[in-house]
Amino acid sequence: LSPWHDLPLALTAPGARDPVFTFVNEIPKGTYPKMEVNKEEPHNPLKQDLKKGELRFFKYGAMPFNYGCFPRTWENPEHKHPDTGFMGDGDPLDVVEIGETPIIMGDTVPVKVLGVLGLVDGGETDWKVVAIRKNHQRAAELNDITDVDKVFPGQLDAIRHWFRYYKTAEGKGENEFAFNGEYRGVKYALDIVEETHK
Repeated sequence: LSPWHDLPLALTAPGARDPVFTFVNEIPKGTYPKMEVNKEEPHNPLKQDLKKGELRFFKYGAMPFNYGCFPRTWENPEHKHPDTGFMGDGDPLDVVEIGETPIIMGDTVPVKVLGVLGLVDGGETDWKVVAIRKNHQRAAELNDITDVDKVFPGQLDAIRHWFRYYKTAEGKGENEFAFNGEYRGVKYALDIVEETHK
């Protein structure tokens, strides 16, 4: 079973008022190993990323949120997105899950999409969907990106800060963003999910 190709993306019917999606957690909150779905191996197992033959760990600090992807999505490296001006990064669509507790690596969790941040990483479009697990006790209060700071004050700034600066610990420059680093809401985010699912 491939977590990328064989799991369903949507857990609700097309056009549902409150769509729910399958989130594959690659990196639990509070951990350092850079884990990811391996695109090349059969069944796409979760493996620690390698750089120049060395296992990769986050040097900037522990991952401050649960981080993973949506199955059956792909950011097309031959498609220049009109809103970013850059091609896709060739990976599944990344997802930041903002619940307070870690999700076990490899777990699949139903989530609600709240919005999206348009990261430009190394000259490639690398969307970061912001989501909350469906069974979170405050999920009903979270329906769009503007709700996040009401429930989790400072969370959106922390996410943007992490993605802007985490590579500086490896001697690289700051990452850049589409829309001057402003988040886009749930409707735009759902369009990105649909676009990368085609």
